[in-house]
Amino acid sequence: MSYQSIDSINDFDAVLKQSDSETVAVFKHSSTCDLSATAKDEMVNVKLPVFELVVQTARPLSNHIEAHFGIRHESPQVILISRGEPIYNASHRAVTVDSIHAAAAQ
Repeated sequence: MSYQSIDSINDFDAVLKQSDSETVAVFKHSSTCDLSATAKDEMVNVKLPVFELVVQTARPLSNHIEAHFGIRHESPQVILISRGEPIYNASHRAVTVDSIHAAAAQ
């Protein structure tokens, strides 16, 4: 599907709006972590809109998302959002195409 970077609260607000019509994924990761690189390899194959956030360059946005949803920050981390609400989140080795597609199908 689509894969794009976000780095501002305005970008995140647009993601929330898009989630009103379809399930979307926010992918938070580190640009210097091997585990994050492995998770990113998984995320590029997800069949949902994916919005990527690199924590080193968008820490205020990462903090905002943590506070907005009350989901503790991890890296790598994926949060599926539907109708403005988180429906699934996973981190580290649990960030896989299969787990994300299974969660989105429920």
